[in-house]
Amino acid sequence: MKTWYYATAPLLGVALLVGCMSSAVGVNERFNMRPWVSPPSDQGKALAHYLAAIVYERTGNAEAALQEMEQVPALDEDALSPALRMIRAYLQLKNYEKALEMADRALKQTPDRANLWIVKGEIFHQLKRFDDAIEAFKTAIELDPENILGYGALVELQEGRNDLVAAIEIYEQLLRISPNAAGLYYQLALNLIRINDDEGAIAALKKSVELGATVPRAQFLLGILYMETGKPELAVEILGQHILQRPDDVDALDNLAGALAQLGRYDEALTYYRRILATDEAQPQHNIEAMYLALCAGHPEEAEKLAPHEGAPIMGTLLAAIARNAQGAPGAPLLETLDIIEGDLDNECSLFLNNLLYLFGHDGAGAWIVEQVSALRPAAPKVRTLPLIEARALMSMDRHADALPVLQEVLGAFPPDQWVHYYLAITCEELKKFDETEQHLQAYLQIEPDDPDVLNFLGYLYAEQGIKLGKAMQLLNQALAADPENPFYMDSLGWIYFKRGMADEAITLIQKAIYGMESDDAVLRDHLGDAYLLKGDVEKAVAEWERSIRMDPKQEAVQEKLNRHRGATPEAK
Repeated sequence: MKTWYYATAPLLGVALLVGCMSSAVGVNERFNMRPWVSPPSDQGKALAHYLAAIVYERTGNAEAALQEMEQVPALDEDALSPALRMIRAYLQLKNYEKALEMADRALKQTPDRANLWIVKGEIFHQLKRFDDAIEAFKTAIELDPENILGYGALVELQEGRNDLVAAIEIYEQLLRISPNAAGLYYQLALNLIRINDDEGAIAALKKSVELGATVPRAQFLLGILYMETGKPELAVEILGQHILQRPDDVDALDNLAGALAQLGRYDEALTYYRRILATDEAQPQHNIEAMYLALCAGHPEEAEKLAPHEGAPIMGTLLAAIARNAQGAPGAPLLETLDIIEGDLDNECSLFLNNLLYLFGHDGAGAWIVEQVSALRPAAPKVRTLPLIEARALMSMDRHADALPVLQEVLGAFPPDQWVHYYLAITCEELKKFDETEQHLQAYLQIEPDDPDVLNFLGYLYAEQGIKLGKAMQLLNQALAADPENPFYMDSLGWIYFKRGMADEAITLIQKAIYGMESDDAVLRDHLGDAYLLKGDVEKAVAEWERSIRMDPKQEAVQEKLNRHRGATPEAK
């Protein structure tokens, strides 16, 4: 049935209601006061309520407007414009269930309107019915493949729930529509970086840079990726171009120096750190990096002077002692202060040591640190910090078999320390030594019983082995009590549920963990696929394994599951 009169409602409203908009007499009464007019039909009454709603809305009485508008559908089921206005009103009131009801009513009349499906998808999004939202957005795109709103809403949802593989596919579709959009290539690259597809990200960033200078960060990220993929020559070239345009970009100067150092151009790299240290943005990490470069360049006197005044007492003292030895002066007195310095060794290793290895290369800076510390240890045999730094460097280089005896030596020569047990647990797990891993984690918890990270570590270890699942659940619940929103703990507990055959509980927790991660994760996607398979939903299981393998193609076990189950999905049939 046609509803043409609603399209002219604003004009009719003005004509009918001049002079009585603020009066107590409503539109219905106006009709009934005219005896020569026959009793209004239901459609007429619907129109009256609709016009009254417009009046109330324009005078700022949203509640009365909504009350009037709610009368319309019962009188005229085919009225579309009121349904659209009611959707808007309910959305403003955050009454998403009612908004959804009105969206369904509108779509019943005009199911081919893409924008209405986008609205419905947004309502589902607000209701956290993510799968339904995705289907609504996909329907909008099918109805109108050129409608950018549908893609934008879908990609926002996929990125928000960390489904980065799906988001990447949407960006690729968008680029088929707008192949010269530098910004889209940049956004695509950001998502590719987050799933560790460095080569794909490099290609997207190169295209973004080629298309124009509207995305200046693209050039910087391209240089970083060249460094991370072992192409320091290209990193120097592209970061050099970036710095010509933005000479005060400290992050770019820092990484350019790192690329130069990887090429053995230490003096040149050091000039960039001198620039950084002259700015207000200089941090202790820049001093540590400059000290390393000065030592590599053969300037130990300058290296010692570059030691930070605060913020990195342990690493600063270590490098200063190395500098003194290089000058022929005794470094032992400085080394002997390492154990009594007020500093956090674990934090300094995580921040300063690992950053040295990242910027200047594991084979370069990592091997240099191990060599230097190993040479210093005989001069300070009672200093516990030295072998721990050596072990941390070896662990960061994935040389766990070499780190193990160093850590065992520390454990036997010095008083009990939870961090030594923690590092041994990590190393033993990497070396597939389950019993030793369990022992060191239990020893850590005897010293620090409430550390949620270690509770999670031990609980997940049990879950992976499929043993002591009751104890594992107790450990994870304790960890989550300390940090209820931690996605790693959620995944571990979800994995325990999976091992106990509780598919729905596993799916709920692992999905929540994925949403809470800073980025998508191949392991969590694999876990979610296994949970769906346990439930009997092979199609969803395969979809999650495909996401997992897209993020990490080297997973042989995941590929085997895909090969085994792909043929069982409805699409394959």
